[in-house]
Amino acid sequence: MLNICCEISHSVSLQFNVKKCHCMAVGRMYKAVKSPLILDGQAVEWCDRVKYLGIYLGSAKAVKFDINPVKKSFYVACNSTFSHSHGVGELALLTLQESYSLSVLMYVSLALSLTVNKSVS
Repeated sequence: MLNICCEISHSVSLQFNVKKCHCMAVGRMYKAVKSPLILDGQAVEWCDRVKYLGIYLGSAKAVKFDINPVKKSFYVACNSTFSHSHGVGELALLTLQESYSLSVLMYVSLALSLTVNKSVS
């Protein structure tokens, strides 16, 4: 199948960048030894996690999502805005936070369906 994709891409003057391609296994056999996949004469790297739209997808029996890097980027953006805005009015500070910090969260939110875990006492 990869050979067919390469043939078609070459026929329309496109080329795969194998350095940016990754394979990840999900399911019961995710830990099994995997044979290399060859794309355009080069081996595609097998990974335990792949970054997509700012989140990390992890290899396991079911796909695992790691949004901690996104949360970290959000906090960095918030702290940066707060530390450089001494003497700025509250409305201007809120606008800055909305422009710089909220966009970090909104970018990844389209890729996920987030839910709230409610603990029952």
